[in-house]
This record gives sequence, C-alpha cells and structure tokens, in this order.
Amino acid sequence: MTNDLRTAALRRYHDLFDPTQYNAITEMIASNLYTERDDSRISDGMVALQDACLELAGHPDLTGACHRLAVFCGQNSLSFYTVDAMRDFLRRFDTGDDLRIADFDGTARALLRAYSGLDDLKSATAYANGVHAWQGRMAYALLQAVEYLTVAAAQLLQHGDEAYVHEKLQRGIRQITGALYEGVRHSENPSQYVFRGAYFPNEGDAPTPPPSPHP
Repeated sequence: MTNDLRTAALRRYHDLFDPTQYNAITEMIASNLYTERDDSRISDGMVALQDACLELAGHPDLTGACHRLAVFCGQNSLSFYTVDAMRDFLRRFDTGDDLRIADFDGTARALLRAYSGLDDLKSATAYANGVHAWQGRMAYALLQAVEYLTVAAAQLLQHGDEAYVHEKLQRGIRQITGALYEGVRHSENPSQYVFRGAYFPNEGDAPTPPPSPHP
C-alpha cells in the first residue's frame, strides 16, 4: 500500500511538473542569494521545493516538507517574489484548498519579516539606551523585550527547540518587568504601569490527557 502511494505521488508530480516555472524559481533563488546555480544552497532549496510538491501529491515519506521549505525561505532571506513563485508552483499539486500551502506562505512571510525587522529593532534598542531619562530606560527595556519575543516567535514558527523558546520568553518577561519598575518608580502616574490582574498560565491550565485505552 505504501509503495502504491509513493508511485502515485511520483506520477502526479511528473504529470503536473512545469519546467519553465521550476527553472524560473531556480534563477530567483540564485539571484536572492547572489550566487551561481551550482551553489549547494540552490540545490538544497530546489530539493526542498520538490519534496513539498511530493508531500502535496500524497507521498507518505515527506510529511512536513512544506513547512521545511518555508523555514528554508526564512533562514535564507529569500524575496517575497520568490515565495510567491514557490506558492504558485505548489498550487499545481493541490487537490483542493490545502492548508499546507497557506501555512507555507504564512510561515515563510512571517519569518522573513521577523528576521528583517530584528536589525532595525537592535538599532532602536541601542539608540534608546543613550536616552538619559527614565522614559529612555523603560523604552530600552521594552525594545529588548520585543527582540527576545521576536526571536522566540521565529523559533516557534520553525518548530524549534522549546527550551530555547522558554529562555527567550523568560528574558523578555524580565525586561518587561524591569520596564514596569521604571514606570512605577519614576512616572508622575505610577498606576499606569501597574498590572495586578496579569496572569501567566501554569501546568494546571494544560488540558487533561485522555485516559489510556489499556488500564
């Protein structure tokens, strides 16, 4: 049965394959990476695209390939035009409104925006650090918090290490707490920076696992 699914997926891939679109995407990746077509990153990207197409075509061994392609786009700073071209190519193998294509598009774009925004965010943080007032100190801490939270979000989009996500979240929360202390201690309206009702979930908020079918 599994071999039948593999054969059917490969047949569907070859039947719907468009070499003109495929070669155009190859050129776009090479242009984005400022390299020649024989660069290993180009072949990595095209293999990732092929695997994503095969996943959509029903190949049983390539679950998650669309997500891995999105991560490749984000980590290599490909252009939005390249992501558009990949999305259109993937749609050739779509048997309906496949959410995997929408998730590919959303994940790739979110990662690209997150990574491109980090450089500007770091610059803003550095400038805020030079402001000699409590507002500057508070802004500096909040900008640092946003940086940590952005990195955590990018890791989540990549299905990354949850321990690393936890570390960045913890640092972000500490920065937010420090920023609020600045407001409470130095503002003429300290109540504007008090959030007594804030609540963070704990293990008790996790859903109860279903009972085991085998006592």
